[in-house]
Amino acid sequence: MPQTQDALPLPQKDNVVRIPMLVVDVSAGILSKTFYTVICLIFACLLVYWPVFTHDFQFKWDDHWVVMNDYTEGGFNSENLGYIFTEFFHGQYAPINELFYLSLFSLFNYNSFWFHTASLLVHISNVLLVYFLIRKILTSSFEFSSVSIFRISFLTALLMAIHPFMVEAVSWLSASKCIICAFFYLLSLHSYVSYLRNKRIWSFIFAIVFFILAFGGKEQAVTLPVCLLLLDKVLDRDFSSSKIWFEKLPFFCLSLTFGIITVYSQAFNNEGLLSSQVQYPFYQNAVFATYTVSEYLIKCILPIHLSYLYPFPSLPGSPLPGYLWIYPFVLVLVSIAFWKFWKQTWILFGIGFFLIHVSLVSNIIPMSRYSIIADRYIYLGAVGIFFLMAYLYDRLIQDKPNLRMMMMPILMIYFMSLGIYAHQRCKVWHNSDTLKQELKITIKSRSDYNDWLKKNKEPID
Repeated sequence: MPQTQDALPLPQKDNVVRIPMLVVDVSAGILSKTFYTVICLIFACLLVYWPVFTHDFQFKWDDHWVVMNDYTEGGFNSENLGYIFTEFFHGQYAPINELFYLSLFSLFNYNSFWFHTASLLVHISNVLLVYFLIRKILTSSFEFSSVSIFRISFLTALLMAIHPFMVEAVSWLSASKCIICAFFYLLSLHSYVSYLRNKRIWSFIFAIVFFILAFGGKEQAVTLPVCLLLLDKVLDRDFSSSKIWFEKLPFFCLSLTFGIITVYSQAFNNEGLLSSQVQYPFYQNAVFATYTVSEYLIKCILPIHLSYLYPFPSLPGSPLPGYLWIYPFVLVLVSIAFWKFWKQTWILFGIGFFLIHVSLVSNIIPMSRYSIIADRYIYLGAVGIFFLMAYLYDRLIQDKPNLRMMMMPILMIYFMSLGIYAHQRCKVWHNSDTLKQELKITIKSRSDYNDWLKKNKEPID
């Protein structure tokens, strides 16, 4: 098939089979390498997350109403499905995620083993989708050797597989919206890159359909059109072409519609932008945003002191603690100092992917939540930082090959530390009692929890 002007050139190989969302090289060597890579990533996930197979429901931490509700028990009939797709539930609109619960309940009743197994399978699928997506993007750029493509793709996916930041979204059933949304979001990105390569209309349609399904999982999917523009940028498409903007029109229209639905769903529960609750002033939200971005970034690289709750440092109407003012100044100074560094194509991709996803949970937009950050909110955005880390490591050992041997043990220690910490974090989510024990320990070491407890009169004992 002749290439259209905007189509990305496809790798010229005689042994390539193309299907709408994946490009598969059928040569024995590549298939063998891909097979062992997939097995390795699956094994890494199982090694970290095997405790989830014995996890119970979090009866005191949202599972009792998010998972166990009339929608879940209502069955696959027109009346219940109508409610799922047309009603807001506790300020949320996530019909695809509710169908996830409904399907599991219909098959296994409230058997926590199958619910947690299904969540882990979705996470494993997301890890594999990240591997193939990064590989496809880098291959499409024609800037990387096959060794670099494999190394960057594998390390990015491996970080997602074993990073402690991912544990909350996988181990807590009420947070399954994050992994369900990520699954369809990644499929949409896959389809879009395939469309750029082959210009087949079905790939474009798949991208739109998966976008809609991603929003049905969680509202954070509204960022996808901006992410598509980021892909256009790193794949060197011509932004002066009207075709790029015309392609994005259905995505931005859907995103606007989804945004309106989200605002009204939150208002239905007196939350979000239209909430009548006492809010922080904008300047405080702006400071919180710099703190949030910094914390997410630091914890992606060095995940320490992870917790179920990270309460706001001050209550609405109270002055900000002095130390928070350091964050905006440091963030601005770092951005200026490394401006040329950020502008490099693939560094821009990693940072951009991260910031696009963090933007909605940075607290610039009031979220009506007790936590200033949450591990589950960074589930997909962290992929940008994981990619950046893998890319910089690849560049380092290419520019300074003499460091390769020295970096290997450092890399192994780092990955082992992540895996062990993630495994331990997974055990914390065994049930409500084990989670409560962590909260007791955290409260003793962090004074900001006292304000949260006083405000909400939350019993811990």
